Amino acid sequence: MKERNPMTRETVARGRPGAGTPGRSGGGSPSTAASPGAEPASAPGAGAWAGTAAGGAAQAGGVAEAGAAPAGYRPGERRLAMIGVLLSMFLGALDQTIVATAMPRVVEELHGLDRYAWVATAYLLATVVALPIFGRLNELLPGKWVFTTAASLFLAGSALCGLSPSMDALIAFRAFQGIGGGGLFATSITTIGLLYPPRERGRVQGVFAAVFGLSSVIGPWVGGLLTDHINWRWVFYVNMPVGIVALYFLLRHMPLLPPVRRSAFDLPGAVTMALWTVPLILACAWGGSTYPWSSPVIVGLLALAAVGLGLFIAVERRSPQPLFDLTLFANPTFRWSVLALLFFGGTFLGSVMFLPLYLVQVKGFSASNSGLALTPLTFGTMAGSLLAGQLATRYGRYKPMLLVSSVGSVALFLVFHEVLRVDTPLWQVLVLMVLLGFVFGPSMPLYGMAVQNSVSRERLGTASSATQFFRQVGSTVAVALLGTVLSGALHDGMIRHLPPAYQAATQSIQMPAEGMTGGTDLAARVRQGFEAVLADVEKALRGDEQAYARLQADPRVPAALKEKLPEGGVRAQVRQQVAGLKAALAAALQGDEQARQALLANPALPASLRQLVEHPPAEPAVRQAALAAAEQALDGRVDAMAAQAEEQAIAQIRRAMEQQVDQAVATFRNAFNQAVTEALRQVYLYTAAMAVMGLFCLFFLPDEELKRSYAQAEAVPAPARQ
Repeated sequence: MKERNPMTRETVARGRPGAGTPGRSGGGSPSTAASPGAEPASAPGAGAWAGTAAGGAAQAGGVAEAGAAPAGYRPGERRLAMIGVLLSMFLGALDQTIVATAMPRVVEELHGLDRYAWVATAYLLATVVALPIFGRLNELLPGKWVFTTAASLFLAGSALCGLSPSMDALIAFRAFQGIGGGGLFATSITTIGLLYPPRERGRVQGVFAAVFGLSSVIGPWVGGLLTDHINWRWVFYVNMPVGIVALYFLLRHMPLLPPVRRSAFDLPGAVTMALWTVPLILACAWGGSTYPWSSPVIVGLLALAAVGLGLFIAVERRSPQPLFDLTLFANPTFRWSVLALLFFGGTFLGSVMFLPLYLVQVKGFSASNSGLALTPLTFGTMAGSLLAGQLATRYGRYKPMLLVSSVGSVALFLVFHEVLRVDTPLWQVLVLMVLLGFVFGPSMPLYGMAVQNSVSRERLGTASSATQFFRQVGSTVAVALLGTVLSGALHDGMIRHLPPAYQAATQSIQMPAEGMTGGTDLAARVRQGFEAVLADVEKALRGDEQAYARLQADPRVPAALKEKLPEGGVRAQVRQQVAGLKAALAAALQGDEQARQALLANPALPASLRQLVEHPPAEPAVRQAALAAAEQALDGRVDAMAAQAEEQAIAQIRRAMEQQVDQAVATFRNAFNQAVTEALRQVYLYTAAMAVMGLFCLFFLPDEELKRSYAQAEAVPAPARQ
């Protein structure tokens, strides 16, 4: 029989856990009577669990041990609801990759290149802030309405993004869309916990991880296709038809899933949560790129994040119904899982973000398809996630697979550090990518399963969203730090591998160090640097004093070219030459034999002047008149001579520089390939260290069996608040 604990209001099953009633798929065990006062499965508002813990356990007694649908559900109803959940999750994940390929066209139409990064940053900020908020709302309100609200916000934001008249509007609407996106991530994982008993969640979460991986593969391709053949706005509009189908399945087939209890929403907790997460993410997004890490802006943001975190902890400790229940950290499974997820998020995204730089620049993948370069890793991740989910459902254990996953990731990061070279065969890199994705795969669903398995239903929303939140924060911080490592190593490598004559040019070519390599073209960057120099050369030859000063001070400009540049331009040089010619002509006509011989030795001397010098008039007056006429003729030709000399000088220098540019491109490419490879090897060494720290956390993770039924899951006691 079952008895009810009046102190905890938890229902504890005696005897074999999860025994089913006669006639159900749970086996032929004796029927279990419901406790007095438990609401029947057919009561209005009954869902996957009842509104109270006692009633939930009573209903759970009618659920098959092997994970049959919740009581009151028609056969197949749960699967139809999961179609809506999967489609919503797919849209949220797709939107993280589909937009990047459209951004060049967006900037071209809406302008605002200086706010380019904000389109992604606004979405990220809103998503991170929304995760814990929607996780808590799942505990306070019926999950069906929380999910449909998140999906509706996401679709409304998508429509507004497509209608954006300006870059500022697009940034604002992306933030609005990110609120819905964060809600989708938080509620989808929670919904799995509400619809499936812990033992069955592995199979479903493995499918979720595979769908997430699939979206990262097709996102860049679909984004490029829509942008090139229709319009960039359809990158957002494409969410509408799929989202409407998802909403239909959610509204039609998802149960009401009433909350355990209703209480007030913790608004101070939400405000202080934003007060530390927003500055932290901005500091990570801007540090080392927009601003130096030591700049007052970044230091100020980090200080604000620290103060905000302190306020958040103080507020949550005093709140009777906190947004994020800090007593969850008393649960060792939750504590060590989220700590491990901090490092897992950083190692996973670190490998995903920076590896395309090697594939595009060193191995020659098309920059326009750089997102597809990660396809081998993604397919490996999908396979690992699906397999881990199936094994977890079959054997009911998660820690052995997590240990294998973590040890494998450490080993493969070290292999990447040792093997990665410029001349490493492409097939070896692709095989390593598949293996790396495969060992990453189990960590995608299993940490969330472990956390959900260890908490009671009333904390399922907070705990589930926390796994996503900590993973996202870990990813953001780690990518910022690894990006700084990559940038410094790349710069040092360029200096080390470039000849001295080219080293100064690395400051102007702006080598890519952020890992987002779409559109990066080293040859174009080198040529752009030469074109900038050539533009100043043309200005200097035409008399631009500022351009002349810039060239003389520019270490990229060869000394031989600087010597050829006339101060004041070609026109001033021609006038000076004409003045010298007039002086020499006057001296020759006045009997200076040395001046006469110098003029006759000049092959550029015009024929009329040569004749005058060879046969000067005998009469002084005639000679003076002839000299005056010659000087007047020279003065009249100065402008034409200067223009001709300018064009000849510019053409000559352009030809010389164009001959050098191919050699310079080859030199820079060789140095860049070497520098990228060495920088990535260093990044993978740091990533391996992060994976080791995640493995350290994993050793303390309890090895609990996944519960087979809702009754077992509901029997998890809630930790007492301090």
